[in-house]
Amino acid sequence: MARAAPTPGQKLSFIFFVILSSLILYIDITSNNFKSIKNGFKSFKISSSYIAKEISIEPLKSIISLSKSKSQLIEENKDLREALELSYLNNYLISKENIFFKDKEIIKKAHNENNYKFEYDIAYLKSIDPNMYNCCDKHRMFIDIKQNSDNLYVESVVFNTEGLVGQIIGESKFYEVLLLTDISHSLPIKLNSSEFFCNAKGSGRSEYIICTYNPLVWTKEIKENQIFYTSGLGGIYPKDIEVGYVSSIEVVDSTQTNIEIKILANPLNGNIFGVLRY
Repeated sequence: MARAAPTPGQKLSFIFFVILSSLILYIDITSNNFKSIKNGFKSFKISSSYIAKEISIEPLKSIISLSKSKSQLIEENKDLREALELSYLNNYLISKENIFFKDKEIIKKAHNENNYKFEYDIAYLKSIDPNMYNCCDKHRMFIDIKQNSDNLYVESVVFNTEGLVGQIIGESKFYEVLLLTDISHSLPIKLNSSEFFCNAKGSGRSEYIICTYNPLVWTKEIKENQIFYTSGLGGIYPKDIEVGYVSSIEVVDSTQTNIEIKILANPLNGNIFGVLRY
């Protein structure tokens, strides 16, 4: 049966510990003999808290901070890459070393470089099928033109930092671009001498177009590495823009010779394009 009240021994133990506690408290107040113990305990408490924080919280904070820094760096790199590509587009158009400068109708302010600004709009790549571009006859891509203007862009010329890419043929949600290498594309071109002209058809192969002529009509020799330019005929592409160079010549028969021309621009290189405004 449980006791209802404490025994005399329990009472004595309780009184003893109360007196002992009071004595310790009194000695602590009057002499600070336990100060080093208290300081040691505080030090242990602070150290334990710091170590626990370093082990648990700081690694998490570091991971979060690293993740944010990485995403910020990716975003900054993206912005820098865009700015660089835009700079390349500008340089491609305004450089006196570029063939765009050969046509004074296009470069109306060629004598005043500082104030010169070529009129074109910026477009961003939305989609292109690299497998289709590298294997098949149909070469198309879709771009999104960022400027809010009333321009009608169908049949406008599209270029990147390397040169001409193609022309816009349709508009829905995005603009469809017919690339130079598409078999349905035809580009009027000429040699620099402005004596030889032909229509270069898309080869259906990436980076190549084909110009066919009759050697009985044009008897002068055409050599590899000769450069072809836009002729300005057809009303789409401006005159005297460098297109590419002769990579090979194939004699089909006595009335047909095929010139394979490697074009300068690859639409897979870069995500930013220029669209000429007329």
